[in-house]
Amino acid sequence: MYSKCGNLFDARKLFDRMTQTDTVTWNGLIAGYVQNGFTDEAVALFKAMIASGVKLDSITFASFLPSILESGTLKHCKEVHSYIVRHDVPFDVYLKSALVDIYFKGGDVEMARKTFQQNTLVDVAVCTAMISGYVLNGLNVEAINMFRWLVQEKMIPNCLTMASVLPSCAALASLKLGKELHCDILKKGLENVCQVGSSITYMYAKCGRLDLAYQFFKRMPEKDSVCWNLMIVSCSQNGKPEMAIDLFRQMGTSGTKFDAVSLSATLSACANYPALYYGKELHCFVVKENSFISDTFVASALIDMYSKCGKLALARCVFDMMNWKNEVSWNSIIAAYGNHGRPRECLDLFHEMLEAGIQPDHITFLVIISACGHAGLVDEGMYYFRCMTEEYGICARMEHYACMVDLYGRAGRLHEAFDTLKSMPFTPDAGTWGSLLGACRIHGNVELAKLASRHLLELDPNNSGYYVLLSNVHAGAGEWESVLK
Repeated sequence: MYSKCGNLFDARKLFDRMTQTDTVTWNGLIAGYVQNGFTDEAVALFKAMIASGVKLDSITFASFLPSILESGTLKHCKEVHSYIVRHDVPFDVYLKSALVDIYFKGGDVEMARKTFQQNTLVDVAVCTAMISGYVLNGLNVEAINMFRWLVQEKMIPNCLTMASVLPSCAALASLKLGKELHCDILKKGLENVCQVGSSITYMYAKCGRLDLAYQFFKRMPEKDSVCWNLMIVSCSQNGKPEMAIDLFRQMGTSGTKFDAVSLSATLSACANYPALYYGKELHCFVVKENSFISDTFVASALIDMYSKCGKLALARCVFDMMNWKNEVSWNSIIAAYGNHGRPRECLDLFHEMLEAGIQPDHITFLVIISACGHAGLVDEGMYYFRCMTEEYGICARMEHYACMVDLYGRAGRLHEAFDTLKSMPFTPDAGTWGSLLGACRIHGNVELAKLASRHLLELDPNNSGYYVLLSNVHAGAGEWESVLK
């Protein structure tokens, strides 16, 4: 009782006073420490349990395993698994679920599969752990296949199963399958469970149906902070910033407590609107609520908001006042200067970031290369692209190559832009070819424009903007017959 209420001090006090302790009491206290985030204490208690000679059972390990990755590594998980095998601990569905979950969270998908296949003991909880693990590791097709297998085996999915499989439909943008699952949820009467409702909302929003997401969200009888946050984030990311701001207001009037996610998402909406006045109000709220003032993600969202609202000095002020900065906050301020056409300050901040001991990531270099491109600093852009791959071992993504094509294109070095595009280790997308076509229009290269437009029209034949761009290229070259075509 004390553990479940979060009162671990009294739980431990009572435990220490007990003259006799058995497996059940040890398990209860270990589970309490793990559930309340005291992983080091859970590990110490587990070791003390072994030393006391009390018999460990499957519940002991199922309770203890979630703490291992927090305080150790995947190697420690495997050591505990070996201990379980050596000491013939009963391998029931509870222990199997815990092991599957811990291997997936550690990124060892193959070991999770082997554990699942180890014996025939399988129930809906084990299958749900497999589905969640596949989704966590981006294996969304495997997650859906596992769900189908579960149904074929006549197991009845519970609310956790449905909440776990819906994000895979969202990731695959499979609206049809998502709707089928929604129908099944309605039949089972699970739609009013907050966790399931959040997953349905997320699925519709990610599949491009924000209208259906909002309709379902409005019908939910109970909404927790996760539900509200998902809807606010979805509106902010899908071009509905005013709707996101309005939802934030409704969240406050409903009595649901704000957290760092709701504040960051709403600040992002203020940046995209832009709504400086409301953004400043939120900043005042953050200062007033001391619990958020030190949150790096909220501070980074404030930097982004002030930058996009044209207040670079205020963005820098927020950054300078931060007690602790991570790569997200450094990326935010570097991007702020880049967006305001001040590449030299971008590069200075990058070197300050390195001096502070913060490792740059792929976003850092994307921001820097983009800033160099807009300022015509071709040599610097080339240097940082090489630096990213050779010095920091960061693999260039589609966005980095698109930035390099844009960098060369803006400088009129179209053949180098085309060579970069050809050297990409993956098929160029419409955005990359579009950058090349735009550069061809500016610099009047008709032949390269024709080549780029052919690829663009194959990738996105319904985009009228590409036809207009190509027409402008021909018009600039005086080829009026081609314009009419």
